[in-house]
Amino acid sequence: MYNISFGGTLRRLFLLSVLLLIVYLSHQPSLKPPMELFPHQDKVFHMIEFGGLGLALVLNADIFGSKRRRLWMIVSGVLWAALDELHQSFVPGRDCSLQDVFADVAGLILAVWIFSRILLKER
Repeated sequence: MYNISFGGTLRRLFLLSVLLLIVYLSHQPSLKPPMELFPHQDKVFHMIEFGGLGLALVLNADIFGSKRRRLWMIVSGVLWAALDELHQSFVPGRDCSLQDVFADVAGLILAVWIFSRILLKER
């Protein structure tokens, strides 16, 4: 069922680190790269960022119990994405965007689905 050999305390610290990194990045006045490499690259960065959260949540799957834990991982990640965007609305130079929330959620769902299949052997 749960074959991750990553220590419990380290898994919790990884989750906390990812959550704090998201808050830190959201609190920056601007994260515009020097040049745009491709259209909508910011949405890809949102997906990667919340993909990391998805991985951290899967590594900590035991805190979600055994019933519908993937659903609860996604619900908690979606709430964090919404709070993250709300937080950005108070940061000078940043804005609150529904498209960013959608990109966050897409990265989160993809990561939870992939990593739970690989690490938790859930189908």
